[in-house]
Amino acid sequence: MLFIHPTYVSNTPIVSSATFNNQTLSSLGFTTTGLIGTWTLAGTSETIQLILGAPTAPTPGPLPLLGAGAAFGWSRRLRQRIAAPLITPPQA
Repeated sequence: MLFIHPTYVSNTPIVSSATFNNQTLSSLGFTTTGLIGTWTLAGTSETIQLILGAPTAPTPGPLPLLGAGAAFGWSRRLRQRIAAPLITPPQA
């Protein structure tokens, strides 16, 4: 049986380690690192993945960086437009 703590937030990773009769997965013959297997929980779309090796931090993709750059450029143009004096033609 697998029990999940009540404060668990769905779709967040669960990182854990286990020892079986004083043996690790590596000593049991799992020497290849990476994804070992994926299981889908019955009746749900939730999956469990067994990944052997040290966990890695996700790296941000380039899209958020491009969005931040575009927002910065747009804000600079807006500031220049607001700071520019408004010239109106003289009225006769």
